[in-house]
Amino acid sequence: MILHDEAYYESRRPVEDLGTLGNFKRFIWNPQKRAFLDRTAKEWATVALFYLCFFGVLFSLFGLQLWITLDFLADLERPYLKHTSQVPEELFPAGRRSLFHAPLIKFENPGVGFVPNIIQTSTSSPIIWISDTNDNGKPERYVTAIEKFFSDYKRDRSNYDANCSDRGLHVVARTKPCFFDVTALGNCSKPPFGYELPYQPCVFIKFNKRFDWTPNFYNNTSQLPKPMPNNVKEMIKLSTEGKVWLSCNGAKNVDKEHMGVISYFPSAGFPFYYFPFTGHSQYLSPVVAIMFHNLTANRLVNVECHTWAKNIGDSLALDFQIVMFS
Repeated sequence: MILHDEAYYESRRPVEDLGTLGNFKRFIWNPQKRAFLDRTAKEWATVALFYLCFFGVLFSLFGLQLWITLDFLADLERPYLKHTSQVPEELFPAGRRSLFHAPLIKFENPGVGFVPNIIQTSTSSPIIWISDTNDNGKPERYVTAIEKFFSDYKRDRSNYDANCSDRGLHVVARTKPCFFDVTALGNCSKPPFGYELPYQPCVFIKFNKRFDWTPNFYNNTSQLPKPMPNNVKEMIKLSTEGKVWLSCNGAKNVDKEHMGVISYFPSAGFPFYYFPFTGHSQYLSPVVAIMFHNLTANRLVNVECHTWAKNIGDSLALDFQIVMFS
C-alpha cells in the first residue's frame, strides 16, 4: 500500500462548485491558493522568466541582423530604385536562369540631374539665379556647391578600371567601375567655373544611377528619330563611340535667341562604359558640363535637355531656368 501525506490528498480534493459567477471570481483571485488567474506568484514568475528569455533571444537575433544589414548599407551610395527589371547574372550559377531575368515591367526613362541646384522652387522649374546683389544668387554660393559636388570625384584611381575606353563598343563584366576624371571637363573643371565677370556659367549634367540599365546607343548606321536635333544627328554620323547623347537648347525660340552659344565638355554625351550601374560603392556617375558663352543678361532663359538612346523615349529629361544680372 502506498501512503501519501495530507498535502497530496489536499491537492486531489475536487474543487467546490461555486456557480458561474463564483467560479469566475475564484479564477480571478483564489484566496486559498493565493493565485491570480489560476497561477501563484511563483508560477507567474516562471512564465515571465521564460518569455523574457524567449523574446530576449528573438529580439537579439533581429537586432543583430539589422545591425549587419545597416552596417553593410552604410558604405553604399544607394540608388533610387523605382522598379528593377532584372537580377544580375552573377547571382546565379552559369547556365541557370531565373524567372526574374525576364523584364516584367516597362520602366520610365533613366533621368539626369544638374549642379548647381541651390535655389529650391515649388511652383516652377529649378532656377540658376546669378546676381551680385542678391544673397541667394551670389556667385560664391554656386562655386561652393560645385566644389562640394566635385569632392565626391576625388578618389584613388587604383580602385577603378584604367582601361575602360579601350574595350571597344561591347559592355563587359568588370570587378571595378570606370573612373570619371573631372579634368576632362575642360574650362569647367576649375573654380570659379564661369561664375565671375564676364559670366560664362557652367552647368553640370549628371546621369542618375539606374540599377542594371544598359543603353542601346545610336551609331552612324542607325535610323535616327525625327525629334533629334540636327547637330546631334551630325555628331552621331561622324562618331565611332557609343554614348547616351545629350542635347540642350532653349525651350522656345525666344529662349534659344537669348541662350546664345553653349559648349559641351568633354563631349555631348555619356560614354557607354559607365553603364550599367550594379551597386558598386565606388561607382562615379558620368558628367557632362555645358558652358553658356554669351547668355543674355537680365533675361530669364528656359533650358530643356534631352538624352538620346534607342531605349530612352523622346520625353523631356531635364529642364531648368537660368538668369544672370549684370
